[in-house]
Amino acid sequence: MTALLTDNLPLLAGAPNGIKKLRELILELAVRGKLVPQDPSDEPASEILKRIAAEKEQLVAEGKLKKQKPLAEIANEERPFELPAGWEWSQLGRISSDVQYGFTASANHQGGEPLLLRITDIQNDGVNWDNVPGCDISPSEITGYELKDGDIVIARTGGTIGKSYLVSGLIHSAVFASYLIRIGRLDSIYPDFTKVFLGSQFYWKQLYANSMGTGQPNVNGTALKGLLIPLAPMEEQHRIVAKVDELMALCDCLEAQQADAGNAHAQLVQALLGSLTQASDAAGFATNWQRLVEHFQTLFITEHSIDALKQTILQLAVMGKLVPQEPCDEPASELLKRVSEEKARLVAEGKLKKQRPPAQITETEKSFELPENWEWVRLEEIAQVGTGATPLRTNPKYFAPATINWVTSGETSQDYIHESEQKVSPLALTETNLTVYPPHTLIIAMYGQGKTRGQISELLIDACTNQACAAIQLLDQDESHRRFVKYFFVKSYDDIRLLAAGGAQPNLNLGKIKDTVLPLPPVIEQHRIVAKVDRLMILCDQLKTRLTQARQLNEQLASTLVERALTEDGQQAPIATDRQVARTLLAAEITHRLHSQRTFGQRKLQKVIYLAEHAVKLAAIQGAYLRDAAGPHDRQLMNQIEGELQNRQWYERIERETVGHAYRPLSQAGKHRQAYSSAWSAVERVTIEQVIELMRDWDTDRCEMTVTLYAAWNDFILEGRPVSDEAIVDEVMHSWNDTKLRFGKTEWLAVLEEMKKHKILMPSGFGKRTSGGMLSLPGFE
Repeated sequence: MTALLTDNLPLLAGAPNGIKKLRELILELAVRGKLVPQDPSDEPASEILKRIAAEKEQLVAEGKLKKQKPLAEIANEERPFELPAGWEWSQLGRISSDVQYGFTASANHQGGEPLLLRITDIQNDGVNWDNVPGCDISPSEITGYELKDGDIVIARTGGTIGKSYLVSGLIHSAVFASYLIRIGRLDSIYPDFTKVFLGSQFYWKQLYANSMGTGQPNVNGTALKGLLIPLAPMEEQHRIVAKVDELMALCDCLEAQQADAGNAHAQLVQALLGSLTQASDAAGFATNWQRLVEHFQTLFITEHSIDALKQTILQLAVMGKLVPQEPCDEPASELLKRVSEEKARLVAEGKLKKQRPPAQITETEKSFELPENWEWVRLEEIAQVGTGATPLRTNPKYFAPATINWVTSGETSQDYIHESEQKVSPLALTETNLTVYPPHTLIIAMYGQGKTRGQISELLIDACTNQACAAIQLLDQDESHRRFVKYFFVKSYDDIRLLAAGGAQPNLNLGKIKDTVLPLPPVIEQHRIVAKVDRLMILCDQLKTRLTQARQLNEQLASTLVERALTEDGQQAPIATDRQVARTLLAAEITHRLHSQRTFGQRKLQKVIYLAEHAVKLAAIQGAYLRDAAGPHDRQLMNQIEGELQNRQWYERIERETVGHAYRPLSQAGKHRQAYSSAWSAVERVTIEQVIELMRDWDTDRCEMTVTLYAAWNDFILEGRPVSDEAIVDEVMHSWNDTKLRFGKTEWLAVLEEMKKHKILMPSGFGKRTSGGMLSLPGFE
């Protein structure tokens, strides 16, 4: 099994959050007995349990431990997976001296020992004892709470719930605080192995299943005592811990290598992109550009590098290096003349106040040399720049009737504003300092610069703004001119920030925006620049899409590898040996929870069953799921399930008064639940419940669309085909059943996008491929 990991390290580490997932896999394999080989000569774990029982009896006899209430024996149906020979199932409370809440006291930062260990003191599996405060505790109380090497403390509440720390190398007298629970050490156990268990996903799933509360979830000592722990022979525990340490060190190296490689890659990209903007002449630019093109596929492989490419494109655009100059183009000075004439006309008509002449542009303000026929200008020379206000909030008449769009600075992170999030009344417009700006006005956030990159947007509506926005109305209404100016501000974000006043929340004022110096190309060249930028931005977006698709495929392949690692040498299956019994109980539970829902019928039941089976990875799924009209659908499976539900007097299918079918409770409805709890482990039941609750309020079409997309996506992974949104939807619409065409491509893509928000709706290539396709089966609701 270790070879399976090391042979596929590049794949595992390269997947999104790959090294984190690799660490999780190592710990999961460790507690399942699949990380190191078993040695038949090892003393079995049953002997450890005997020694633990004897040690506890001795401690009770010596008055060092109170006699504890025996934990219930672990029934066969409670054991979620099969253990290797020599291993035993136990409980956390059984292998500890005691499970104890911490001492309730306030920290005393001026006090000495004993120190008071708190949740916040535990960082990255370690504690800096020099920073741990003291506390006031009487000598008689210390003995009951004093920590010893080998103790493990677990956070019992809040965002850190479940976090654990193994006490070792303790040189101070210390007690533990009330939001921690101590798992007391026994001489007969190896605490390092227990700590490995407390990092595994098997532990975390149990913990979350047994935690209480929503806003501040917590776990109590009783629940911790009952957590199942697989116990290896002592010699194997030591081999496992050694192997875990070895592999975790390897993960540390991989992380360091990735960080170094990432930094080196970013520096290389920046250097090569910088060579373009720093080229002094056309020949130098052409040479640097060719160097970039030759290594394009290896340079732009991260989101950061693609964003850097976008910024360089904009930088080249405003420097006049993105497209060639044409000597016959009308110079920018002519555009300035026309703008000046337009401004004079507006002043004469009383539509614009006469402005003082702008300050002359100094040489230090010219950040680079302009091409011939370009001009440096201040923004106020080519635009009217205004702002807005916030009507008095205590006057409700300013906000009702809310009919006038009112834009705030938080909305400027979007490219275009189609409708404002807030509106004000006509009275607010007449009684306060508000101006309605027309469509195509550019809006820049003046307050909070630095929080959102490129805070500039374009109005597509009539709207006023609050005082945190600057509104730029260009006097020349040419679209390319407007978009060139917008591109300039997006590119110049960092430069604009240097103008901003303030620290953590640097602010711009209207005067500094008006004084902004920008390069102005000839009108015809502006058209060429904007067209070129648009094409290159599309290319960048395509690069990002391919990057996302490659990551998704890598993640799916890694998930398949993880699945193989966990199921090799034994399937993780429901405890029930009869798959059909397990499915019938699953169907009964789904029907029990959803039968009163108006949208629940045979088609929805089938879809919930399909998704639940795949989510819990029902071993050796044998269902013949067809790509039929209501697919994925297994008619024989549904007939068997419905027959069993009726035979056992749980539920029966009936015709609805309107259309379709529903399920009616029979005399034994709900009596399936004890058998259901035995057939499915606690962890699996939690997963099944997540599926049921997710699909509870979905209508039948939503269920069908989601599960159809899931099945098609899963088939792609099973077949090793490249996965993309377009490919999945095309498969569903053209390789399944013609009834799927009743939903449009946009609808399929929207559902697929929603699926990606729920990990449980992203397949891993488990089970069998669906069969058939393009065959209608009428008569199924």
